[in-house]
Amino acid sequence: MTQTPSFWRRLLGGWQLIAGHFGEVQTLVLLGLIYSLVLGPAALISRAAGSDFLAKRGLGQPGSAWSDPESRASDLENLKQPF
Repeated sequence: MTQTPSFWRRLLGGWQLIAGHFGEVQTLVLLGLIYSLVLGPAALISRAAGSDFLAKRGLGQPGSAWSDPESRASDLENLKQPF
């Protein structure tokens, strides 16, 4: 014989469902605000200052876009600790 859930158990389940939907909406709103109030102006300022964080400025010119990596000597001690 199965028991029906109590009133409080059904109330808790309904509240969790509603709270889950509120959490999804709240996440989208907060991420949108952070993007538009923090990352957007920071990107505009860095663009206006002329900074090129990814070093893409010279990629439109003919030739190779290869840049030599900054590497250490490959002796045994450096190979034991790669990072």
